[in-house]
Amino acid sequence: MLKRYGSYFADWRDATGLRHRKAFPTLQEAVDYTEQMRAEAHQPESPNSHPPRLPLRKPRRSTSARKRTTRTRKPRSRRS
Repeated sequence: MLKRYGSYFADWRDATGLRHRKAFPTLQEAVDYTEQMRAEAHQPESPNSHPPRLPLRKPRRSTSARKRTTRTRKPRSRRS
């Protein structure tokens, strides 16, 4: 439970693991809502009810697929 800006925040994760927060004026309302949402998230469901969650980032390319570059030397400036 989190209290900020004069509000109490219900904090829970859904069935796919995504975090949610919702603000309420009283602590009891926030606690009740948190318990309700956690119970809904952990109910057994059919395996095809939700699509699988996709990763947020693209996977890194393997080292063999990366472009290999060589360092070029910068010419030294001549000072008189």
